[in-house]
Order: sequence, then C-alpha cells, then structure tokens
Amino acid sequence: MIILVNIEKYYTMDVSDRLKLLRKTLKLTQTQIASAIKISRSGYASIEMKLTGLTPRNLSAICDTYSVNPKWLELGEEPMFTTLKESITEQSTNVLFSKYNKSEVTQRFLIALEQLKIQGTSYSEVANKIGASTSLVSEIRRGKTFLLPHFAQKFIEIFNINKEWLLEGKGDNTFTLSGNVSNVHPVEVENSDWIEVPFVPLHARASFAETYFDSNVNEVETIKIRKRPGIKYEKAKIFEVDGDSMEPTLVSGEQVLCEIIDPANWKFTTGVVVVAFGNMVVIKRIKDNELANGKLVLWSDNELGGKITLSNETEEIRRMYKVKYSIYKPIR
Repeated sequence: MIILVNIEKYYTMDVSDRLKLLRKTLKLTQTQIASAIKISRSGYASIEMKLTGLTPRNLSAICDTYSVNPKWLELGEEPMFTTLKESITEQSTNVLFSKYNKSEVTQRFLIALEQLKIQGTSYSEVANKIGASTSLVSEIRRGKTFLLPHFAQKFIEIFNINKEWLLEGKGDNTFTLSGNVSNVHPVEVENSDWIEVPFVPLHARASFAETYFDSNVNEVETIKIRKRPGIKYEKAKIFEVDGDSMEPTLVSGEQVLCEIIDPANWKFTTGVVVVAFGNMVVIKRIKDNELANGKLVLWSDNELGGKITLSNETEEIRRMYKVKYSIYKPIR
C-alpha cells in the first residue's frame, strides 16, 4: 500500500501533525495508542489537537512501541520508522492482518506468551524481541488493548509460531524457541483455563429467542475465552451489542459474557441484562424490578434510547441473562 502525502503540507508539519500521520499510517485509533503508552484517550487527543505538547516520556514510549524514528517524530527527519523497509512492512502487514479477529488472535497470543514464560522466557524478553514495550505487553495481558499486526508478525517469525494457529486457530498450537535449533521443544499449551462459549451474533438474535440453542451445540458458533473465577460457564452465552442505546456502558459491536438467570429469580434481578421475549433479544438495564407486580421496565443507559415495558401477562419472557463482563470492546 502506498500512502500519498501533499509534499508542501508534509514539510510544514509539527509534532502533532506527524503524530496524526503516524496513527493513520499504522491504522490505529487514538484509544489504541493512548492505551499502549499508558495515557488517557483524551490526553492523547489533546496532543493531536495541539492543546498540549508531546512530553519526552510519551515521545519515547511511542517510538519504542511502534519502532518510530524519534528524529522524524520530533524534527521531521526521514525516515518515519527505524528504516524505510520497516515502514513499508508495517503498512503491508496491517493490510494482511486486517481480515483476522483481533480479539481471538490476542487470546491465542496470550496462550503462547504464558507457555513461553513456563519455558523461561519472561514477558519483558518477549516484548524486547518483538520490538514492543514491556508496558504494551502488560496492557495486552490485562485486556486493555489488542496485539497489533506488526507485533504479531514479529512474534510469529521470532518464536516460530504456527501462523495458521495464531491467526485463525487452525492446526497445532505448538512452537519452538527461535534461534536454537538444537533445543527444539514442541509445546502442548495448557487449555484448562480456556473454554468455548456459545456466541449469539446479531444475525442470530431472532432465532435465538425461540430455537437457536435447541439445535445441536456443535452447530453453534463459539468464542474461546479465558476463564474467570466465580463464573458459571456451563450455561453462559456471549451476546453482541447492537446500537448505542446502552452507551456509555456498552457500545455497538461489544461482546459480553452473560450467565443465565433461573426464572424463579427474575423478579429479584437488577442491573444490565439480556432479555429474550417474543422474537426479540435486547440488552437493557433493570432499575427497580416490578416483575412481582406483573410489570418489568427495561431501561437504556443512553437517555435517548428510551425504555421497554413488559407485562408478564402479555409478553412472553423466554430467557433472561445477567451481563457479567465484556470480552471484546471495539476500539474507536
């Protein structure tokens, strides 16, 4: 991919302009970069908007994380990246990796990362070898950001990761420590902390309300996630959020893990829930549960989203789930 830039404008850029160009070149959002260098999104946005300056600490973090030439970012001296070759590679790698599910690739990266640690390779060593900062790897481990394409590519190359497994979940999840052919150890990754959970995407909501999970479980789409203590995964589902009615709590495209609620406990339930009624599935909030009196009001967190009032006598509530936590949140 070739990026064309207005030459006259390019040479009148300041640090903020170059920072914005860098972000667009890497196809990253403000939130992604802010998370990677451990500042708030608003703090990062203020730099691009020229409301605040780029501190030495943040400049260094950006250069370390994305292999940026500090002289280019600070003074405009070419090349943008450590070498021109790396610049071209960064762009082409982003295009190549764009078709893969970032959340799932990141989860498999974490599996391999933990196994490398067992073999004696620390998180900081992995970060150093793939050209990332230790803080970025830490953010990935905490679920704050995803594994970026150019780091995924380096991870595959340096640690001899099965590319199909990392990107698509296909084949064996085995790898060897790079650079030591005489010490090749196939690794069986421990999967006891991971589980396949049924996933209800937007297109399946209507059928889910009636029969979606009455069919063979093997025909159901699933997402593999890391287990958390205290969650009853055997009857859990993952739902995809649609629209902005639950913003800022939940955003469109977000995926949330939910536990089924026993019908006997529906009248005691409050908080964010998934409710299937009729041929609809909605994600709303129960504030004051009046189901014992024959009425249930489902509220939107976005005041423009309105509310839905269900009558236990006229509306058939088929299922109710409690939203426990988010497994994927689109980065804007």
